[in-house]
Amino acid sequence: MVGTNNIIAAIDIGTTKIVAILGEISHDGKLNILGMERTVSKGVKRGVIHDIELTIEAINEAVARLKEKTNKEFSTVYVGIAGQHIRIVKERKFKYIENSVEEITKEDIEQITNENYKHPVEIGEQILHVIPQEFVVDKEVGIKNPLGMAGRRLDGHFNIIIGRTASARNIEKCVREVGLDVEELVLEPLASSLAVLTKEEKEAGVVLVDIGGGTTDVTLYFDGVLKHTSVIPFGGDHVTKDIKEACSVFLKQAEALKVQFGEAVADMTSDDKVVTIPATGGWDEKDISFKFLAQIIQCRMEEIIDSVKFQVESTGLKDKIGAGIVLTGGGGLLTNLDVLTQQRTNLDVRIGFPRNSKVNLEENIDHPMYSTSIGLLLKGMEKPKPKPLEKTDLNGNKPKKKKGFTAFLGSLFDTQDVDM
Repeated sequence: MVGTNNIIAAIDIGTTKIVAILGEISHDGKLNILGMERTVSKGVKRGVIHDIELTIEAINEAVARLKEKTNKEFSTVYVGIAGQHIRIVKERKFKYIENSVEEITKEDIEQITNENYKHPVEIGEQILHVIPQEFVVDKEVGIKNPLGMAGRRLDGHFNIIIGRTASARNIEKCVREVGLDVEELVLEPLASSLAVLTKEEKEAGVVLVDIGGGTTDVTLYFDGVLKHTSVIPFGGDHVTKDIKEACSVFLKQAEALKVQFGEAVADMTSDDKVVTIPATGGWDEKDISFKFLAQIIQCRMEEIIDSVKFQVESTGLKDKIGAGIVLTGGGGLLTNLDVLTQQRTNLDVRIGFPRNSKVNLEENIDHPMYSTSIGLLLKGMEKPKPKPLEKTDLNGNKPKKKKGFTAFLGSLFDTQDVDM
C-alpha cells in the first residue's frame, strides 16, 4: 500500500485537467475517498506532456490543495500514462515444471509472466504492462488460472503494452519535482476499466470508449481479459474548436455552448431553439441555433465513433461483443451520444460511471470524467500487502514445508491470487 494507514494517492494528468485524489482503505475493504482536487492542465497535448514547467505548476497546485484539504501527507502516487505512442504486441512463453510434485505454483506463473519484460523493444521504448491472455498446460488450452494444476509444461499467451520511455520519464520528473515518487505508471484505459466495467461485461465482451479532452482511448475485453487497446487522436477539445471556427466565437464561449446546449444527434434537436451569445468587447450579439450546433458536434463525433468501430473490427472480435460499448470520460455525457453510437455501431451502449462496488463515492465525484482517477486508486488496492516474516523455531530453523496437495491447500490461504 502507499504510505501508512492504507492510504493511496493518485494523479491523473490529462489534456484538459489534472486531478490529485486521495483514498483510504477501510476495515471492511472498501475505498473511502478522502479528497480530490483538480486544476486546469496547460502543459499537456493529446495526453502527452509538452511543457514540463507548466505541468509541474499544475500538479503542484492540485497536490498542495489536496494535502491542505485532507490534512494528510503522502509521498508516493499512482500516475496514469496515455497517448498515441502506446502500442501492444503479442508474445508466447513456456517453461517446464520442475518441482517434485509436478504442480504449477504461483512462482511458475510469475516467472513465465515476468519473462515478457525481456521482450525486445525499439530504442526509446519501455514495457508498461504484461497482460496474460490464456495458459496452456500440457496442450490443454483455454486455461485462465493454472495455479495448482498438475502438468509438466506451462505455456502462456500474453499482450505486452509498450510506451515511449521519454513520455514516462517526463511524467516521473514532473511528479518528483513536487516532492513525490511514482509508485507505478498505469495505462489510463486499464485504470478506467477498473472503475467502470463489471466482471460480467469483461467476460461477455465489451468495448470501453474513454473520451478525454485531447484523445479517445479504446479498450476491448473478451473472456475476462484485455484483448486490445488503442488511442484515437480526437477528443472533446476538437469538438470545442470545431464550434469555435464554425460559429466564429471565442474558445471559452464554444466550450460553454458544447457543455450547456450541445447534442450529438441533429435530428433530435429543436428546429426553433436558439441561444444568444451576448455582445462583448465591441462584438455584436450572435444567435446560434441548437440544430446548427448539433450538426457541428455530430460531424466530429461520427468521426470518432467510426474510428472506434474500425478499431473493434480490426480485432476480429466484433461479433463477440456481447455487452456492447461503454462510454466514459468527460465527453461521454454529451447528450444523445449513446444514441449516435448505437446507430453507427449496431451495439448496445451505456454511459460508464465510476461506480465500482469497492468504492464509496460522494455525488460530486460520481462522474465519468473521474473514471481514470478512481481507477488509479483501485489499481493501488490491488497491490499486495508486505508478507509477514517467516516463522522460525527457538533455534532459528524454518518449519518444514508441506508437500503435495496439502501444500497447495495451504497456499490458498497465505498467498495472493494471481491477477489475470
